[in-house]
Amino acid sequence: MPRRRKVFLSFFGACSFRVVFFFGAHVHLALTELKSLLLKKDELVTDLTNIMYRQTDAVEKLTKIKGDSDKQLVKDMKQIKDLAADREQKAQQLADLEAAAEVVIGMVEEEDAGSKSLVERLHEASQRISSFFSDTSREYLAHALGLVKSFLPSANLALIGDLVAVGCSGEKFSKYVEEMKPIADKVIIGLEPAPEGEA
Repeated sequence: MPRRRKVFLSFFGACSFRVVFFFGAHVHLALTELKSLLLKKDELVTDLTNIMYRQTDAVEKLTKIKGDSDKQLVKDMKQIKDLAADREQKAQQLADLEAAAEVVIGMVEEEDAGSKSLVERLHEASQRISSFFSDTSREYLAHALGLVKSFLPSANLALIGDLVAVGCSGEKFSKYVEEMKPIADKVIIGLEPAPEGEA
């Protein structure tokens, strides 16, 4: 083999070895880097999986909270509706009571109430009603005693002011009262004004 060819083959072999070594080193380096990237990718996938599970737990908790909130909202809405109905009922009752109080007050109120509240007017009306009953009872009793006097002019009715006669038991007095009730009814009917249109 000529010397030149040997040198060429020797040089080519050395170059080939260097090229193969160079490529091999680069391939090894690329594989190492690729392996490192794959490990990082696995770690990222694991992290993402954990985050996904944590988010799934959070979503489940939020879903449960929302469900509980919806139930509470329905319950609160029903309670509000019931309270509104109760409020309307109480407002109607109050309006009815105010109307009834106005009727009672109107029966005994003599002058304009001015700026007085309904409670003040009702309080005054209760005092007037008490006075009215007292005056009316006095008038009826005086009328009844006047009737007795008309039949027995010489009777001393002043003794009646001392209440029940001495020696009259409570049982006997109750019996007298029961006997007098029909007569009292007739006297009261005679005192009542005739209905309109019957005069």
